[in-house]
Amino acid sequence: MKHNNQKKSKHYILWIAVFIIYVYLLTKLILFKGSPVDFGIVKDRLMAFLQQPDLVHNRTVNLTPFQEISRDWNSLSLHRPGTAIHLVGNILAFIPLGIFIPVLTGNKLFSGVKVLLLSLLLSLGYEVTQLVTGMGIFDVDDLMLNTLGGFIGYIVFTMAMGMKKVLVGGESRVTTKKLNSKESHV
Repeated sequence: MKHNNQKKSKHYILWIAVFIIYVYLLTKLILFKGSPVDFGIVKDRLMAFLQQPDLVHNRTVNLTPFQEISRDWNSLSLHRPGTAIHLVGNILAFIPLGIFIPVLTGNKLFSGVKVLLLSLLLSLGYEVTQLVTGMGIFDVDDLMLNTLGGFIGYIVFTMAMGMKKVLVGGESRVTTKKLNSKESHV
């Protein structure tokens, strides 16, 4: 029993380490556009914002839902593949988050709600940071696509856990409940 707990603890620590690497890479991608991560730049820009809060009025902001998604979709129909990176990239970037959340918090009843909420909050954190620092554009469509990506990740995780139970031979909760209810009626 003790050996099994140590093994689970090591797996959990590994998952946390991989999650930290994921958040680092996500930050590098979203805030630094792939350039080296330099939190000194973020600090300097935040300090500049605090000294001149009116700078936020000079930032580009999209608060109209589906505006950029529609624009990108129309560009795709004109065979401009670069726009697919924006659409698909925002979704793909958050799919791992939808897997990490139930693994790190325990796959419980409200995991789907947690994934939606935490995906939205992390995305909002990045969008607000971009708005305040000017290191990107605040875009409500990015919030929606990122949150969708997190939820897709959760669906993938849930399906993988279901397949694991089938392949390993374990019973799903639904099957166990049905069997137990049938036995109690006999």
